[in-house]
Amino acid sequence: MALLDLVFRYRTLLGKCELAIGLSFDEIDEMCGLEAIFSPDERGRRQRRRYRRSPVAMSALLRGEEFNDHVKVTQLGAGGLECRGAPYVEEGTRVEIVFDIGAHSYRFSARAVSLRDDGADYRVGFVFEGIPVLVQGVAPGLRSSVLSSNKLMASIYQQLSAAA
Repeated sequence: MALLDLVFRYRTLLGKCELAIGLSFDEIDEMCGLEAIFSPDERGRRQRRRYRRSPVAMSALLRGEEFNDHVKVTQLGAGGLECRGAPYVEEGTRVEIVFDIGAHSYRFSARAVSLRDDGADYRVGFVFEGIPVLVQGVAPGLRSSVLSSNKLMASIYQQLSAAA
């Protein structure tokens, strides 16, 4: 299973726990295995990280209220990611990060937690929030209509989380 699939699965199970939906015994076993995979290494423990980060070379779409830019993801873990080539994003800004891989589109809600100026562009760290969405079998030309429905879903999730 690819790293992105593992992160997606972990965030989905974690989201079920946060919403008090509960996990089956098989899902609990799976969650324990994923937590072992993502446990921080020695460097991560020194940095007080909850999850291990892995270096990657992936492209993603960073969507916000004022931008819709392609970025290069350089680190990925169960807790979030770091990307380069990003627009200026203030800390605390909520975004959607979209990974389109073949006919699969992985969508993660995230919040900016760090920003470093790299000269011509920025390096931004994001922490994942909520339950990710996987859209399967969507042709690239139809993805924009699906994105607007995901914003509605994210809004509903935020309202439910705030009410809990």
